[in-house]
Amino acid sequence: MNVAAIASALANGLVLTLQIAALSFVFAVLVGLLVALCRLAPFAPVRALAFGYVQLFRAISLYIYMLWIFFGIPLAFGLRLTPLQAGVISLTLLDSAYMAEIYRSAIRAVDRGQWEAADSLGMSRPTSFFSIVLPQALRIATPSLVNQLVDIIKDSSIVAVIGASDLMYTTIRLVSSTNRPFELYTTVGLIYLALVVLVSQVARRIERRLSLHVQRGI
Repeated sequence: MNVAAIASALANGLVLTLQIAALSFVFAVLVGLLVALCRLAPFAPVRALAFGYVQLFRAISLYIYMLWIFFGIPLAFGLRLTPLQAGVISLTLLDSAYMAEIYRSAIRAVDRGQWEAADSLGMSRPTSFFSIVLPQALRIATPSLVNQLVDIIKDSSIVAVIGASDLMYTTIRLVSSTNRPFELYTTVGLIYLALVVLVSQVARRIERRLSLHVQRGI
């Protein structure tokens, strides 16, 4: 296999890796916010369920429940999942649990006076939350959420164990057909490193901009 063919195969694997990471991040952001709201709900059973969700998916290895979702669910419920779907679901469950705690901390970090100011204007609690508190909490949480994307990119390599043709799976196949493990694993390591550095730089820029906005009172 020539260099061009190897590069093309790695590029295709990288595209799928980015798709998995992007989809998992979007879903984790949404599910994490929902779980965080449940963690802050006034009803104890709802809080308990949300707490259980966070503890469960932060405690179990991603490797274990990715295999369970891909192989166990089809046997138990007759539901067929593609490696892409199983990978996205697994990463969403794991990272939404972490993001829920990021959201919860950010919401609690918003000054209590914001609630009081909204009450003085006659706003309802939901309106106060979504119009005043949540935008400020998102500003606080954004750097941590972007950093969570770094973890998603790194963890996405585990989808290779269920046969998703991502960057890692493609590299493993190329190694078996070319017998060039050092060159290929070094290359894929550098690709993941470049992705992580890129996202980390974006996170730093976002954090600096948000810090400037806070200092200016925006």
